[in-house]
Amino acid sequence: MSIEKADLVIIGAGPAGLAAAAEAACRRAAVVVLDEAPIPGGRLPGQIHPRPGRKRADRSRWSNGAEKAAQLVAEAHRAGAGIYCGASVWGVFPGWHVGLAPTAPQAGPNTLPAGIESRAVLVATGACQNPLLLPGWTCPGVITAGAAQALLNVHRILPGKRAVVIGVDALSLSAAYLMAKAGSEVLGVFLPPDNGLQFGPVPPRTAIQEMARFGPVAPTAALAALAGLSKYLSKPAAALFPKNGIRIDGVRLRLRQTIVGIEGTNRVQTVQVANVRSNGVPVSGRTTPLAADVVVTSNGLAPLVELAQVAGCPLTWISDLGGWVPLHNDRFETPVPGLFVAGSITGVEGAAVAEAQGRLAGAAACAFLQSSAAADLENDLRIFKHAVMQARKETVAFYPDIGTGRAAMTRCWQKQIKAASGS
Repeated sequence: MSIEKADLVIIGAGPAGLAAAAEAACRRAAVVVLDEAPIPGGRLPGQIHPRPGRKRADRSRWSNGAEKAAQLVAEAHRAGAGIYCGASVWGVFPGWHVGLAPTAPQAGPNTLPAGIESRAVLVATGACQNPLLLPGWTCPGVITAGAAQALLNVHRILPGKRAVVIGVDALSLSAAYLMAKAGSEVLGVFLPPDNGLQFGPVPPRTAIQEMARFGPVAPTAALAALAGLSKYLSKPAAALFPKNGIRIDGVRLRLRQTIVGIEGTNRVQTVQVANVRSNGVPVSGRTTPLAADVVVTSNGLAPLVELAQVAGCPLTWISDLGGWVPLHNDRFETPVPGLFVAGSITGVEGAAVAEAQGRLAGAAACAFLQSSAAADLENDLRIFKHAVMQARKETVAFYPDIGTGRAAMTRCWQKQIKAASGS
């Protein structure tokens, strides 16, 4: 098996990694992109949903992540970047050497190079969904909202016929709506249980406020309208919300009920439903079984930081960014020379923000590699920094205090620089 050489290795073929590849390759850097998935695009191919407020016959009504992924892949290829999919990165070593192995067991020994030697590395591994812990959460048939989106939009597989959705956020509502349109009977979107571990809302009032925050990206016009109303009436809405919920566009919102257990032998068969009071406290000792064959959970996202950590980048805990994140500056450089990060690994935000971050990080990597004129790069870096800020203004953040988290990261970076200089 061979060892390839490159100027820049990018780990992750999502919007950040592909955008970074396009920007670096068009500046004469030899770029290789690696991703363990069978197709490039990251989470984008699974993100197909309608936008509210448009006519159904209008094709632009739909936000099509698969089309966006194809555009980014084509741009990276045109610029000259190479993309390896089905490539699992098992190690990142100083110098830099990136160790690879095929993800498919049947792949031959010559499918991929054994590794890639490069002058710089950019880690754009994105984020993963947090599990929702409750009795029975490991039962087959319990999946995340992201998995439901991928099954429906990428693989064209209906996850189940009788679905229960737990969690109230943009991902859960989008998954519930898509499953209903695909033919599942969505029995309800329920509050997560109050186990002290999940990121999501528990009291009905908090859930309603969360819905209001995601109103601009709600998957249907009716949900967007409800979210807009909830913004001003969350307290009375929580007190008056019907115990059996309300049905909107084929999906029943059950914000006065929670799931306290999942049961089944070889797969999900029933869930245990408990009523909650308006303050979120369950009505003790009373549960009702509900037959279901799939449970979809949504419990927040967390950056995938393991490879950045393996590469030697220090991590810092910033809950407003989603948890542990690699230390980085506003050009997405890390304290390790030649190591860059971009996308949701730096803090969970939307695909548009990740793409803008990738372009900035790709240009910053070229500045390190000296593959373009310094004056041109500095001007581009200023433009891309502005693009990142603009994308944040136009995107509803998954975590409400993402700006506070970014400010905390800036302070951590400044502290690191001060300590390194000995001042």
